[in-house]
Amino acid sequence: MIIITGRMKIPDENREPFFDIAKRQVELSRREAGCLNYWLYEDAFEPRRFFFYEEWKDRDAVDFHFKQSYCLEFVKALRKLTDGEPEMHIRTIVEKSKT
Repeated sequence: MIIITGRMKIPDENREPFFDIAKRQVELSRREAGCLNYWLYEDAFEPRRFFFYEEWKDRDAVDFHFKQSYCLEFVKALRKLTDGEPEMHIRTIVEKSKT
């Protein structure tokens, strides 16, 4: 399984356009066969700080996801809406066998 996390700060004036593109990103990503989970949260203690948490079946699913036109459009738009550079981390989870 692959876990992707992303976080960014969105200025108040960009909140509505951010939610528009974020909602589309979440909805379309969740439809992909390799997407196990895809969530967006706002930090309760630091308003305007948002956090994406994604779980993907495998690396092929992630590669497919990153090639989708809506994903490319999201990244391009996000860079214009954030306060500073968005952060993203990709981690591979290896599950131990039950023996």
